[in-house]
Amino acid sequence: MSHVLIVDDEPDIANVLAEILSDEGFDVRVVHDGRQALAAMAEKLPDLLITDLMMPRMDGHALIREVRGNEAFRHIPIVVMSAGILDKSLLTPDLRFVPKPFEIEQMLEAVSKLLRERDRTR
Repeated sequence: MSHVLIVDDEPDIANVLAEILSDEGFDVRVVHDGRQALAAMAEKLPDLLITDLMMPRMDGHALIREVRGNEAFRHIPIVVMSAGILDKSLLTPDLRFVPKPFEIEQMLEAVSKLLRERDRTR
């Protein structure tokens, strides 16, 4: 069972997504900003990170930079879900952008593709 960390300051979106992913068989944890995400990742390394961009305290851009700059975290695939614009310098083969509002199928496809690609490269 893959562990997914969801980072979004909108509890309704985070909780609905967590419920859907749990129903799909994922072990899910939800936090509400980038600082909480880094602390959660230090406790339990996720197999995949799903993050919003626009959040208080530490936004998604800063979180992605921290993850990619940390040897222990940099291999974690990331799904960015946001109505905002992703800084193009953060694009990597193991990052997918899913615009909000998103279709559940679109999110599930991004999650499964990234996890399959991660498994192939291990």
